Amino acid sequence: MRRVLIVPLVLASLSLAGCFRAKRPEGPTFPSLAQSLFDTVEDEGALASAYVVDAQTGEPLFHHREHMRLLPASTMKVVSTASVLSALGPDFRYQTPVSLEGTKVDGLFLGDVVVEASGDPSLGSWRFPETALACDQVADAMQARGIQQWRGQVRVRGTDDSDLPFGPGWAWDDAAYAYSAAPTAFVFRENVVDLSLSRADGADCAKPPTVQLTPAFASLPTVVSVDMNAERANLACMRQRGGPGVHCVWRSPANQCPRTATVKLAVDEPQALFSACVEEALVKRGVRRLPMTLEAPAPLRPSTPEPLVTLVSPTLAELVKATNKESLNLYAERLGLRFTRERTGTESYPSLRSAMAAELTRRGIPARDLRPVDGSGLSRYNMATARGMVRVLFTSLREPYGNALLDSLPVAGQDGTLATRPVTPGTAGRIRAKTGTLSGQRCFVGVVDRPGDSQHPRVVFALMLGNMDEGTALPSSEAFDRFAAALVELPLH
Repeated sequence: MRRVLIVPLVLASLSLAGCFRAKRPEGPTFPSLAQSLFDTVEDEGALASAYVVDAQTGEPLFHHREHMRLLPASTMKVVSTASVLSALGPDFRYQTPVSLEGTKVDGLFLGDVVVEASGDPSLGSWRFPETALACDQVADAMQARGIQQWRGQVRVRGTDDSDLPFGPGWAWDDAAYAYSAAPTAFVFRENVVDLSLSRADGADCAKPPTVQLTPAFASLPTVVSVDMNAERANLACMRQRGGPGVHCVWRSPANQCPRTATVKLAVDEPQALFSACVEEALVKRGVRRLPMTLEAPAPLRPSTPEPLVTLVSPTLAELVKATNKESLNLYAERLGLRFTRERTGTESYPSLRSAMAAELTRRGIPARDLRPVDGSGLSRYNMATARGMVRVLFTSLREPYGNALLDSLPVAGQDGTLATRPVTPGTAGRIRAKTGTLSGQRCFVGVVDRPGDSQHPRVVFALMLGNMDEGTALPSSEAFDRFAAALVELPLH
């Protein structure tokens, strides 16, 4: 009888346990979809790495080859912007002092306008109203001093001729373009001019076109040649070796004759660009510059420098937002070097590596997970793992400046480098990510909100794809779209 009684009890126990067993979700889960994406990518010889953690606790929720080192490309900007925010705070502003060094005789100023290089990447930029008026501010201040004529020049102090013109590991064939402008100690108008090419109707397409630079006071030695036997129309420029300026080739098929083309080019001498801008602003106000051959009235007494005006940048939070939303390399380099100066007292790439390494150590991120060489990600020497990139963003969200960094990330379907990515009513506004692109490399690091998930309402992720080919069956952008959408909508287990 005892055996007969035991069997029903066991059966009842098993049946009862089945009632309380967690119900598995029906349909796809995030891990299953992500693994399917990675299988497709890796079957074609590409590399895939991903890491996902809870934004509040740091609990790992998904991983796939998260220790693999790849080129982070522009996701390195998250490292440099997070570092400078941690050192200076979101409310920091660059200040660029301008002074007069010379003597004023009635309405004549004999001397120089001297600018102290501050490293402000936004000085004279068209992106911010307060910085676009830098030259007007200088001219207005001179006019307010009663200056009607001047003889002298605009000088920039605080630059170092020994500075590297480009970051280590940058590609030479990028050097002519605005996205690869040198991060000089003094920056003006983002060290960029606009080149426009045009042909009049009926003009011979084989002949050189009309060349125009904007702003009008800019000067950049430019040679333009025409190639009418190309497969497709494009405008390609190279920095001329051994001399200033660029050489551009305007290509098109023989049966086409494009009328216009434009490109943004980097300039070598932002000081000259700033000087020409100030002079133009003074001319507009009727303040004439006299030739240097003019003899000074005697006797003149030497004068001490007189503060003229201080040019103030937007807040660091605004600069970081522009940097990450639009992926601005020059801003990222200058912000990274400003962080380096704060930590080491100097600005150089060797110092940047040391300062960044110390900052990562403070965050508990080992060198094997992240090796920054520059601030923008243009360098082919940078190395990162998905785990390292996630840790940078995760630790930042826990610090006082976290919201400023979060607000700087592009929002899928809304702005920045993710403005054109497709979204659904369920994913709109819930995917924020910094993108990174180099030849064959696509990276994403960001934050995703998961509505309805009380256990993990927000997660931090990194997705890194390497050795991608243009003909890949699953393009990198589509892989990101599907990965991020699944991270919003699908169960994590």
